Amino acid sequence: MRPEAATLLLVSAMLLALIIPPADAAGPPEHANASSRAVEAVKEVLNRGPADAPGQNKDPDAEEERTENAAPLPGIWAAVLVLVLLAGGSAILLRRLKKREPDTCRTVVSRPTGFPPELADRYDRATFIGRGGLGEVFSARRRDDGQVVAVKVPLARDEVTGRAFMNEMRFLEDLNHPNILAVHSVNILPVPFVEMEYLPRTLNDLDKPLPPETAARIAAGIAAGLAFAHERGVVHLDIKPGNILLADDLTPKIADWGMGRMVETGSDTGVTGYTLAYAAPEQIAPGRYGRPDTRTDIYQTGAVFYELVTGRPPFADGNLTGLAEAILNDQPLPPPAFDRIILRCLEKDPANRYLSATELLDAILAAMKGAGEP
Repeated sequence: MRPEAATLLLVSAMLLALIIPPADAAGPPEHANASSRAVEAVKEVLNRGPADAPGQNKDPDAEEERTENAAPLPGIWAAVLVLVLLAGGSAILLRRLKKREPDTCRTVVSRPTGFPPELADRYDRATFIGRGGLGEVFSARRRDDGQVVAVKVPLARDEVTGRAFMNEMRFLEDLNHPNILAVHSVNILPVPFVEMEYLPRTLNDLDKPLPPETAARIAAGIAAGLAFAHERGVVHLDIKPGNILLADDLTPKIADWGMGRMVETGSDTGVTGYTLAYAAPEQIAPGRYGRPDTRTDIYQTGAVFYELVTGRPPFADGNLTGLAEAILNDQPLPPPAFDRIILRCLEKDPANRYLSATELLDAILAAMKGAGEP
């Protein structure tokens, strides 16, 4: 108990002791000498019916007895006094607490929730950036050289998440390309984590629509990064604006391979999912269109390209059910630029899209050079 509260209770107890005299077997002093005549008078009042109107004859002796015994009980006043003292003391205590220095009442957290304390020797100034399919990403400063980097750690420390996170690490180790987010190091000790280059912006941060030339240059960079990954047997399966980071010169860099998998072996990260607004038909209805593969990345690149030149995804209206049905059955409105390239990427049947990311890249570069859209 705080000292202020203890003092207040002690004062209240002392005042009660002064006000309330000790009781004995004869009862309260006010009633110790009550006569039988007074008791009878009280009974008469209680038994009086509604017909007894004011001004009727009354026994003066009984009236005097009632007057003498009508003194207020001191216990009531004592209780009121205690309540007043407690209320006033509580108000004083609250004011004193509010006036204290903030440091005495606040716990300062040196690291954000979720950032492993085991990495405190390597990094400081960790700040939460975002959460992906497998992990959380933080910006942090390396203690040895002061460089700001991105650090990705698993969302949970269970076996399934750990295995999926390790699979993603294997993907990242082989993906060294200007249009793929650079990985500085991959470690499992003291905890599993990946250190990557830090880029604060994504395509979500750009005002859209973009000039057609800028949109085409970004789409070409995404296609180039995907072509490199596909040649090494890795598909991304979650291309969307939030997973495309931007360098200062707007060079796009593909990030977050948590949903990806190896094409030839069929092994994946163990996490299945997609962002519906950019999902390919085969991700929604694999029974109709087959299993997702490299052409899924081409569809999603087309959806991002569409948004860059129009300011919105190809299908963006309605609830989730309506959105899924539109992706499976509807045709998007033609975009104002690069429409033949974009609409071919967005074909429902994967066989009607570009056969590879390299073919898509060549088509975008040709159109940019003025050779006409294919």
